[in-house]
Amino acid sequence: MNDFYKQHKLLQWIEAILLLLISLLPALVIIEMANSQPLFFILFLVYVPIGQFAAAPFFTLVGIYKYYSPMLLGYMANDTQIDLHSGVSFDYIFVMRKYKSGIEFKYRLLIYHLEGLICLIKLIENKNIPDTVNITGTSYFFNNRTLNKMGFEIKNPSFIYRVNLFLNFIDLFWMYSLSQGKLSIPKIWNAKKASISGAKLVESKKLIEELYNKMKSKKTG
Repeated sequence: MNDFYKQHKLLQWIEAILLLLISLLPALVIIEMANSQPLFFILFLVYVPIGQFAAAPFFTLVGIYKYYSPMLLGYMANDTQIDLHSGVSFDYIFVMRKYKSGIEFKYRLLIYHLEGLICLIKLIENKNIPDTVNITGTSYFFNNRTLNKMGFEIKNPSFIYRVNLFLNFIDLFWMYSLSQGKLSIPKIWNAKKASISGAKLVESKKLIEELYNKMKSKKTG
């Protein structure tokens, strides 16, 4: 669990709201400058990581982000659609900071992702989520072969998803570099979208648990 959410609930709300309000100031400054010079809107590429970091606690508390493991969340998840995302920068700093960059970091991240899928399977099995739910995720580091074995369908993401990845390039760059143990440019142009129904995900339970146990035995931290 993210250490932030181990605090008293009231303190979480106070800090989340203050962080969100403070983060709005740079956005207002950029908008004001852009009124006289539209090129200043380019600064939003730098602001996006700041804004997303600051908004994460608030989005989590109001339910926009729903976590299935410390590093796997659903965005605006409902009984019809679950759009999976790896943890945001806020989670990388509070959850992943104790892991050494490189192999240890990468293995721990994958373990958290598999834990999230196992959590989803249990929720579906317990009827908390209907098995008709469509589960999707878009990323540039999918292992297509493994996902196909799990029953995921792989295809190209929409234009909107691709634009979103490019807007988040700064965050993706440093996050990917940590998993590689060196400065590395993420191949976001190779992004793929994976999707699966809740029923098919449950059918893949054994395979996912086997992969999870294998990763746990390999982890170095």
